[in-house]
Amino acid sequence: MGSEDDDVRVGNPERERVISLLNDAFSTGYLDITEFEERTGVVYSARTRGELKPLVADLPNGSALFHGSAIAGSAISASGPLVGGGQPLELNIDWDTVRKKGSWQVPPRLSARGSMGNLHMDVRSAAFTTAVVELELQVSASTVKLRLGPDHEVRYDELSTSGWSDVKDKAGPPARPGGPVIIVRGSLSAASSLSIRR
Repeated sequence: MGSEDDDVRVGNPERERVISLLNDAFSTGYLDITEFEERTGVVYSARTRGELKPLVADLPNGSALFHGSAIAGSAISASGPLVGGGQPLELNIDWDTVRKKGSWQVPPRLSARGSMGNLHMDVRSAAFTTAVVELELQVSASTVKLRLGPDHEVRYDELSTSGWSDVKDKAGPPARPGGPVIIVRGSLSAASSLSIRR
């Protein structure tokens, strides 16, 4: 029997909250990889709360999905981190080139800071520890290059640019929804660039 709010429409904040809950359940052993992939594959096509609820109903953390109005400040908010706990992996690109490529583990949060530097981040063969990753950039006169796999998605709505800085997104949409999402926030200044490709 459905509840009265099952027909309430959902957007990306609610979908990201479900992804976060599924990721928590997967990382603690409540879901195997097949179940995790099946459920995350359904998340982005859901249009109502009634479609999202069954995806977490049998999980210990499922009751946190629509707890009061907390969903408004869920996984993606302008004022707080995407994932709780732990310090971000700090990447200092001040007058340096930092490369993350090959088979490496992507933490929930990364922070790149510096001037006159380069960050080359290739996640095609990387292992994601969470379904949503936060990359904070505070760079000037620098180049950041992201290389994605077919199912990865990058969002940079919260990234500000100034002083002839720009974002060159040549990646296009992911081949399938439900893959890892990288949220880029922070700022590019003094002719910095963010280049995204597959």
